[in-house]
Amino acid sequence: MKTLTLPAGEIIYEEGDAAQAVFLIEEGAVEVSRRTGDRAVRLAVFGKGEVFGESGVIRNKVHSTTMRTLTDTVLLSVTKAQFLKLFSDNNPLGLPMLRMLSERLEKADERLIYGGTRGDDKAFLEKVGAIRILPNSEAMSKQIGEDGISLSMLPFRVGRRGNHNDGTEISEGLLSLHARNDIILSPEHFELEKRDGYLIIRDLGSHLGTIANGQHLSRFGHEATAFLKMGANEVTAGPKGSPYQFHIVAEPRGEG
Repeated sequence: MKTLTLPAGEIIYEEGDAAQAVFLIEEGAVEVSRRTGDRAVRLAVFGKGEVFGESGVIRNKVHSTTMRTLTDTVLLSVTKAQFLKLFSDNNPLGLPMLRMLSERLEKADERLIYGGTRGDDKAFLEKVGAIRILPNSEAMSKQIGEDGISLSMLPFRVGRRGNHNDGTEISEGLLSLHARNDIILSPEHFELEKRDGYLIIRDLGSHLGTIANGQHLSRFGHEATAFLKMGANEVTAGPKGSPYQFHIVAEPRGEG
C-alpha cells in the first residue's frame, strides 16, 4: 500500500485502462465520468472514505469509467495483487463470490445510469447543485455549443422557433431551437419542472413524443412525464434517430 497526493485535475485512470489498483479516498473529491458519444459525462462525485477501482480488479476487466480529482486529493493505493491476496489465501470461495457480486453490481449501475429511475437515484432538487443541458448530437452542438446551457430556473421549456426567425434563442426558462418546418420538433416540445421536490421531464403534447432514458413520453401514450436521475440523463425530442438529442445533467450540490 502507498499514499498518493494528487493535485486538482489529475487523471487517476481512464475508461479502458487496465485495472491495476484499488483506491481509498483519504482527503478530497474525485469525479466519475464516462464517455457518451464524443464527450465525457459526469456520473458521480466520490468523497472521503469512498473506495473505487475494485470492480475492474475483481472482475479482471478494464475500467469502465474515468476518475479525475476535483480538488487536491490524498489516496491510499492498494495494488491488484495485494487486494486479491486478501481473499485468495484464506478463503478459496471468496474471490469467485466477489466477482459474481461485482458483475451484478455493474449491471445494476448500468440500469441506474442508462435506464429509468428508482428510489434514491431520482434527482431530489434539494441535493442538486446545478442542472445543465448538454448537446448529444452534432446538430445540437452547433446550436447550443459544446458547453451547453446551465439552468437558472425551473420550469425550463425546449421547443422550435417560429418559421420567420432563423436563430437559436436561449433565454431564462426557454430554449427555442432553429428547426425551420421540421415536424420532428414541436414549437413546445418538452419541459423540465419540479414534482414533489424532484426534477421531472414532461412532454408538452409534441407531435412525435420525447424519449427520456429510453422511456417514451407522449400525451397519447401511457406516460407524459418521467423522473430524471442524478447524473446524466439521455433525452431525445422526437423519435429515435432524431437530431434533437441532449444530455440533461443533474450535478450533486457542493461537489465542485
